[in-house]
Amino acid sequence: MKEVTEFLKKAGVFYLGTVDGDQPEVRPIGVFQEYDGRVFTAVGQHKKVYAQIMKNPKIVICAMHDNRWIRVRAKAVPAEQAIVDRVFADNPFLSTIYNEKSGLKLGVLELTDGEVEYCSIMGPDRTEKL
Repeated sequence: MKEVTEFLKKAGVFYLGTVDGDQPEVRPIGVFQEYDGRVFTAVGQHKKVYAQIMKNPKIVICAMHDNRWIRVRAKAVPAEQAIVDRVFADNPFLSTIYNEKSGLKLGVLELTDGEVEYCSIMGPDRTEKL
């Protein structure tokens, strides 16, 4: 998982795809963490994306860096509180958005049951289990 995490950190911004009914939805996000070989992302619980994931947990993440790109297909499930705490500790800017004063909550999601495609401009070079 280190390779995925490092790639996404280098890319900076990556794109999260979900489904809303029969319509695909894609948006840029920037939080991706790895803890003990498990990978996590996060979105605001007040956003449509969170409701979409709760209804259909199948997601796709895609990012490009230096003419290479990756695609992560996985199931996104809510993470336990200990992981939420770690995500806030490792991303202090999140506390300026998600706090008691704003009333906004962050949905930290573990990516499970997935695969990663490592790609060149010509398409996938290799695929691995997440």
